[in-house]
Amino acid sequence: MITNILRSFQLTEKESLLFLKVLEMGSQPASAVARMTELPRNTVRSILDGLVKKGLMVKTSRANTQYYATEKKVNLVRALKFRKMQTAKEIDEQIALLEEYGDELSVHHYAKSRPRITFYEGYAGLEKVYEDTLTSKTGLKSWASYDALYDVMPDYFAAYFKRRAKKGVPMRSIHPESPLSRAGQARDKDELRESALIPRDKFDWGPEIQMYDDKVNITSWKEKLGIIIESQEIADAMRAIFDLSYEAACRYGKVTTLKRSEKRRSR
Repeated sequence: MITNILRSFQLTEKESLLFLKVLEMGSQPASAVARMTELPRNTVRSILDGLVKKGLMVKTSRANTQYYATEKKVNLVRALKFRKMQTAKEIDEQIALLEEYGDELSVHHYAKSRPRITFYEGYAGLEKVYEDTLTSKTGLKSWASYDALYDVMPDYFAAYFKRRAKKGVPMRSIHPESPLSRAGQARDKDELRESALIPRDKFDWGPEIQMYDDKVNITSWKEKLGIIIESQEIADAMRAIFDLSYEAACRYGKVTTLKRSEKRRSR
């Protein structure tokens, strides 16, 4: 029934051909897919990038080569459930198909001895990056700009912060000071967060960097690009760097704190 899944996403004949070929062969560079399908390499790369933007495939980097692979069922279902609120009937049909037949989309081949780096593009890709943080067992640590977040996806983040708190995922964060960051800090207790505000004229940035469990994610709002790095060593190093910067940020005095029991969950 995988053809029904592809039909529900309104894929072209070539898109379906390339998707099925990657599903059959596992993670592949565009050049290999082009050889197997006897299509021009530039055409194949363009179509595969389009499938990444649609959320059906993921692009990873290994040894300076980009590989394409079909997306996991769990990530597809998670993204579609959020979009369901906006496009009810169409998204309901896609979720039903994925939950019934989505196991066929779970073919992935990665070198387990290396960090896994996954790229996400477009608004749908950025949502996937943040939805993954809701699975955290250790809480989040983050450098973030409220102004950048709300400039790109204001409705999403208004709901995301509440959903994160409802799931019991605490956060500790550092933000450039602005009216939006002061308003966000005022909600810290309700949104299960402790935060530090630092002078924007000295320290300002747009991208967000988060650490949780064995992962680090980086989101660029200007480029509409999200990256998730899965590596315990890298995540631990970034947490240590964050703790050092948070200690320095606390000296500016604009800090909120969680209760002791909540702090234990954020470590």
